[in-house]
Amino acid sequence: MSTKQTEPIAIAFVSFATVALAFKGIFAKFAYMGGIGVDGLLLLRFGLAVPLFWLGVYFLARRTAPLTWVQWKGCMFAGFMFFFATYCDFTAIDKIGVSVSRLILFTYPMIVMLINAVMDRQMPSLHQWVVFVTTYFGISLVMMPGGVNSFDNFDWIGASWALGAAVTYAVYLITSQEIMKSLGSVRFTAASGSVTLSMMLVFIPLITDVQNISFPAEGVFWSAAIAVFCTVVPFFLLFEGIKRCGATQASLISLSGPVLTVLLAWLFLGEILTSVQILGAAITIFGVASLKSNWAFQHIRRLFKMCWA
Repeated sequence: MSTKQTEPIAIAFVSFATVALAFKGIFAKFAYMGGIGVDGLLLLRFGLAVPLFWLGVYFLARRTAPLTWVQWKGCMFAGFMFFFATYCDFTAIDKIGVSVSRLILFTYPMIVMLINAVMDRQMPSLHQWVVFVTTYFGISLVMMPGGVNSFDNFDWIGASWALGAAVTYAVYLITSQEIMKSLGSVRFTAASGSVTLSMMLVFIPLITDVQNISFPAEGVFWSAAIAVFCTVVPFFLLFEGIKRCGATQASLISLSGPVLTVLLAWLFLGEILTSVQILGAAITIFGVASLKSNWAFQHIRRLFKMCWA
């Protein structure tokens, strides 16, 4: 099959997955308004998603060899990290809203860059440092909608949850990249998701009185929507899209995710960003985009050469 035939399908798969993931924060807000808490939502999300992932393993990878103990250990660590990333993420959505929490989480590529630099014992390049400073400058603008004085009224605890999600998700990605080379993305997601669900079942009762966890019908509905349409379906769409167009092109398409989330939060939740926050969001998205693709950096450098020629 030619590239011209498969590429539109790949773009469609990744685009639909990006849209579905953009709705995750919106559905989470609806679930909270429906009376369910963070703990109940997470239990339902993984309780429904994990069996569906294993169903995907049955249809897509059932003929592969069983997981070794070494592979299980890697999945256990990744699942542990994804548990913290998810818990921090949904707590941040509850505390500071969808738009701001998404933009802070979106800085995880910067953290991946720094972790890889430490692991490789190599200083980041000048381009990477510029992107790092630019991106977090954009985030600082998002966090001060009314100027510097608005820092005093900002929910720093909520922002800390969002940053914690970005850090733990970055660690999860770095870990998963190595494991998926031998295990495959389908089996890895099912195995690590099972570990995450186990962590939910162990950890949540330790920090929360389980008698206070309720499952109202409306909250259950939106939690199920998150599990199916914002977790399982996007994964399989991304998996198929990446197979057809590659991870680089897929990651560039997914850069529209934060923009979609901000628009959806405005349409469905009435969350409004100020002009300063919109500027910060644009700077943040551009910074991450230039890190994932050298196109923007090369284009700017070409413009400077033309100006000085």
